[in-house]
Amino acid sequence: MHLYLVDDGTLTAGALRRELPAALAGWPVTVTVLSMGLGQEGIEPLPGHEKGVKEFYGSPAELAGKLAGADILVVHKAPVTQEVIESAPRLRLIACARAHPVNVDVRAALSRGIPVVHAPGRAADSTADLTMALLLFLARNMVETCRLVSRLGAGAWQYDCRSRLEGVELAGKILGIIGFGQVGRRVAVRAQAFGMNLLVHSPQVEPAEILAAGGRPVTLEELLSASDFVSLHTRPAPEKIGLIGAPQLALMKNSACLINTARGELVDEDALYRALKEKRIRAAALDVLISEPPPPDHPFFTLPNVVLTPHLGGKTEAAPMRAAKIIAGEIVNFLSGKPLRHAVSIQA
Repeated sequence: MHLYLVDDGTLTAGALRRELPAALAGWPVTVTVLSMGLGQEGIEPLPGHEKGVKEFYGSPAELAGKLAGADILVVHKAPVTQEVIESAPRLRLIACARAHPVNVDVRAALSRGIPVVHAPGRAADSTADLTMALLLFLARNMVETCRLVSRLGAGAWQYDCRSRLEGVELAGKILGIIGFGQVGRRVAVRAQAFGMNLLVHSPQVEPAEILAAGGRPVTLEELLSASDFVSLHTRPAPEKIGLIGAPQLALMKNSACLINTARGELVDEDALYRALKEKRIRAAALDVLISEPPPPDHPFFTLPNVVLTPHLGGKTEAAPMRAAKIIAGEIVNFLSGKPLRHAVSIQA
């Protein structure tokens, strides 16, 4: 049995290189590492709908030429297109160390009877932590605080200056959570520790589950109009592109803040820019944008009431190792004939 691991230079790939040999010790598996290095990230799908991948590093053609002997293929962000899958006649399992295997053509794999496993929840705690950090940053006016301290030095300690930095307490405030999956549920737990009240919009989740977790299930319109903070934790889908646009922003309080640590496509950035510039909402914190990296002249860079972070949701020391352990466990399940816990369906 030959396992091919694509090392694309990411921290997760490094964790896989460390974890897999130990996890597979005693199994008749030869591990081959293909070092391809970080290439230009493909933000858009490759030309042709049949390719079925996005958000990848590297060249499908380069990878396709190296997999003839692979029984198991393990990747982080390498593109596993139909071309790549067809180049590996012995392939029996594809493992992608991401929460959502968007760089794998799942349909092409399953059409050949090749299961695809992934690492759901690998960065859920990390992303929930960052969500709360951004929420606190907005609540306590940290953008303006840092700016004033940098500009005024000791002058920022003057009473009139500190009074301008008055923030809000979280206890009793309403947090609206859109999407109640792995991350949304963890955000709920953290927010309740601060004494926040929860509204949740997640149509795919049973209302009883939301109520049991301390939230109140509501429509999107109810959530937007009542929340002091709105946090996005839903997956992008064609019907969710621009989920938060001008009509939705118009429902929010002037004092409300928007936080997005999910996917940039969920927000109409032009509409958000106008709402922030005209102060129709108080502020926004965005860890994700439609185009990453953003162009140097992106209008968000000109706004004082927006916090931007460069897609840091999963950038902790724990997330890569968690992903590697999940993937290693699934490979052991496959080798031992046990059910795969994290196999992807055709809808993924």
